[in-house]
Amino acid sequence: MVLLPSKTYDDVPERPFPASKPRPPTWPLIEHEHSPIDHLVQHPIPIPPPTVNIKVQPHGVILTKQEMKKMRRQRRAAEQQDKRDRIKMGLLPPDPPKIKLANLMRVLGNEAIADPTKVEARVRREVAARHEMHERANAERMLTDEERRDRRIYKTKVEEAKGIWCQVYRIENLSSPSHRFKVRKNAQQHHLSGLVLTHPDFSLVVVEGAAKALKAYKRLMLVRIDWTDPGRPRQSSVDDDDVDDENQNGPSRAIASKQQGDESMDLSSNTCELVFEGPVRDRSFPAGSVRMESCPTDMNAKDALGPKLAGYWDVAKRSVAARDT
Repeated sequence: MVLLPSKTYDDVPERPFPASKPRPPTWPLIEHEHSPIDHLVQHPIPIPPPTVNIKVQPHGVILTKQEMKKMRRQRRAAEQQDKRDRIKMGLLPPDPPKIKLANLMRVLGNEAIADPTKVEARVRREVAARHEMHERANAERMLTDEERRDRRIYKTKVEEAKGIWCQVYRIENLSSPSHRFKVRKNAQQHHLSGLVLTHPDFSLVVVEGAAKALKAYKRLMLVRIDWTDPGRPRQSSVDDDDVDDENQNGPSRAIASKQQGDESMDLSSNTCELVFEGPVRDRSFPAGSVRMESCPTDMNAKDALGPKLAGYWDVAKRSVAARDT
């Protein structure tokens, strides 16, 4: 709304306004009781940033390799000295001599000379017993498959507590079953969630997760995967990882068969480009779910992404147009 006819303050009436002077044309907009200008101040609703709940823990002292070895030597020396003191005071029984074939004659002496065969057999049994005890202790400390899986999940939750990040990739051609398998399987292994859209012009990959997991996934997409290599031809006509089931919303069998038949096309100019990378407030997809959908039109792709993520498709579309020009 324009309150003043000019861009200066000359049209602002003086205060107090003299009754003898005619009122300027701007008076109803400034001094009238129905004027939009009042003494109230509009305060916008504060929106907390995505990192408001992230609590950065202070880092401890970072030691070098030499300092870590020195501290380990000092700690072990203190433990050994404490054990020797307890043995001297009679609180602990002394350790039995650790006899090996190398120190057999020095430790046993006359006993080894009297019956060397018997002594050697006994020493070998003791060495085998110590080795078995060592292996058993290692096996007891080793984590089971379930504990190892729980540990990975715990580490993933700790990383996700620091913030959720999102990455969007544009792939020229995602018809190769090998490429589709790597894109989806690696996302699941890194506990990422997202969506893979296949379109006649290009394909879009949207993944969300912890920053550490996305760092490894970014290297996979931009460095490790050779997008010009179609991979080995498969015997089945449909990629098993893309078949629809009750829990997955992937491409249909007919579309998968069509993509499978496009393996013979030239992939020499196939590329993968990072379109967007940044933090997001919350996950837009269920954790651990990576869906694959086929979208013949732009409208289908935007509907699959939803109103909040439809802008990713526009950004990828503009990058294609900018590159073609």
